[in-house]
Amino acid sequence: MPHRSSFSLRTLGGVCAGERWIYDGDEPIAQLTDAIVEQPEQNLRYFDAILKPVELRKLKLKPGGRPLVAGVQLYWKLGPVATTQLQSVTVDGQGGERLVVTVITTTPEGVATSRREVVITYDGALGSYIYDIRAHLDIHSPEVFDNPRDFGGDDYISFEYSDPWFCDIPGPVAPFDGMWQKRYTHLLAEPADGTIWQMPLNHMATGIPAPRAFADGGLFAVGYDPGNNPAFEFNGDTAARTAIGVCNWGYDIHLNARYTRDELHAPICPEFRIRLCPDEKVQELMRNASPIPKVAFAGFTELPLYERKTSFATGLKLDQPTTGDTDPWPWLPYGEGAEWCRTEGRSDDNSLKISKETPGPTEWALDREGDGAWLERWDLNTSYRISCYIKTENVAGRGSFLAVRWGIYNYPDRYPYICSQKLIGTHDWTLVQAEIHGPPPPESSTLYIMLRQDGSGTTFFDDLEVERITDP
Repeated sequence: MPHRSSFSLRTLGGVCAGERWIYDGDEPIAQLTDAIVEQPEQNLRYFDAILKPVELRKLKLKPGGRPLVAGVQLYWKLGPVATTQLQSVTVDGQGGERLVVTVITTTPEGVATSRREVVITYDGALGSYIYDIRAHLDIHSPEVFDNPRDFGGDDYISFEYSDPWFCDIPGPVAPFDGMWQKRYTHLLAEPADGTIWQMPLNHMATGIPAPRAFADGGLFAVGYDPGNNPAFEFNGDTAARTAIGVCNWGYDIHLNARYTRDELHAPICPEFRIRLCPDEKVQELMRNASPIPKVAFAGFTELPLYERKTSFATGLKLDQPTTGDTDPWPWLPYGEGAEWCRTEGRSDDNSLKISKETPGPTEWALDREGDGAWLERWDLNTSYRISCYIKTENVAGRGSFLAVRWGIYNYPDRYPYICSQKLIGTHDWTLVQAEIHGPPPPESSTLYIMLRQDGSGTTFFDDLEVERITDP
């Protein structure tokens, strides 16, 4: 029997009335939120700038399905200001097959007003809920964005009308009990030039040039999980104006529209649609996608992947998706003389190497271990013990060592290095260790782990182990 929807917006109560959900019959399919977002998400997603974002969260795209879109922002980011002050939410079509939720927000400073209409229907042919979103914007003071001091000289001014993010992306950085399932490998899109764009999901490929405009009816989709591939659809004028940015921390997508100076003085209204992408369409996009451009970091096209117990044997080719059940970050080289050695190590032929004749520091660094890095949650007793074997040859200066510190995304230099023993001169393989003890600082969200040579000479690092421990 064909599915027939009956949509409603309901407010749920418990200790108090608070949560607002969109329902299809008795099934919740999306949540409307304007709650305070705590750390580490506030810093990670909102750059400590938007305390109570107005958003749709946990969007289901088919009856009985799991959420596929984790969040869709219902406000504008207009350079220095954003329409984040919620004025009203109205509903039309309660109990019917077409629900319209209208959200009015303003900039606190009075620069602009946003009217975001979310129209929800069900498409039986696609077997998909359709979320049609119309992003009306009235700019009361266009001069804010059209002045010679801040914006002079550009033909277009670009505004972000949403910053959606997906469920199950990225996968966990490292295995842990109770982790979620990694499901996707590629982002796919239909740009205006008629090609098919692809980006492998590996955190490092986000520098690939992303679409700057879409074909009329063009899709931005995620692949491939049979029956569960979400897509954003762009039509007409919105398709021509929309440029995409992809954030490497979590593969969220920034939807930006560009406008001329004169267009700022008239109402603006990009539109987009969220829906399922049929399996055969995703497979067609993957078959016909253009080759992935070269991806490199500091000259490396392949880097060693982070593992909590590793001999640095496993690598990531930066133009390919990560494999297996996790989506780890690679170790990144900073400074002169860093090399991923494949001919010498302690337990096999692999190690991380630094070799140089100049003074000063070089590091192999990892900054994605912890509460805000797609791993298990921290508590007040969370602590870590990190160990590694180091071999040195004629190391001068301050020596070679392992170090760890608490980290805050976007504020990388707030906490001190906690260093292991420092090796100067020539040493055979020597076990070094550093510990960092909780409680973690309340605003922190990750550990930074550094393998560092501060001075000239040669150092090999191997057989690293990261242990999460609990202080008594």
